[in-house]
Amino acid sequence: MKEFFKKYSYAVVKLFVNQIAIALFGVGLAFVSAYAQNDTLRVATSIGAILFYLFLLYVHMWETGAKDGISAEARHTSRGLWRGFAIGALANIPNLLLALLIAISSLAGISGGLGQVATAIALLMEGMYFGVLSVPIGGVVLSTKAFMYFVIVLPAVLVSGGAYIIGNYNLHATNILIPKNKDVKNNGRPK
Repeated sequence: MKEFFKKYSYAVVKLFVNQIAIALFGVGLAFVSAYAQNDTLRVATSIGAILFYLFLLYVHMWETGAKDGISAEARHTSRGLWRGFAIGALANIPNLLLALLIAISSLAGISGGLGQVATAIALLMEGMYFGVLSVPIGGVVLSTKAFMYFVIVLPAVLVSGGAYIIGNYNLHATNILIPKNKDVKNNGRPK
């Protein structure tokens, strides 16, 4: 376990830093959309920020998986495909702790204090979801539901794990990320 943390701590920190950067971007977009009083724009920009965030996760975790795949082939060891999901979950520990605080305060019936502070921090840390969480469904705004703070962690963990597996086997979801190499026939791309 100590070796895992030593080897992947950079990946975990990088995923978390990417989240904070895109969260600030998402909050900025949400405020501009709210100022324009356009709910459709707020949801659309939020979805765009979420997709950009997931793309950044994909790129970083694909690279991590590709490095580990090369290492596993060279050493004839297990690929450890679970690592991508573990890295994604570790990077989301602050989000999960905030979701837990929100759920506990909601279940305990505490309407203020710790629950509101945790909700405010969660909305800032997960700012790319700000516009989506402000959507009322059935007359209830999604940001008031405690389970949503657990649900919004899932895409990051799933994309991290999936990208790690794809990278581990050197597969490509798109050719955009393959660098051009004029010395290799067909640039090393499958026909």
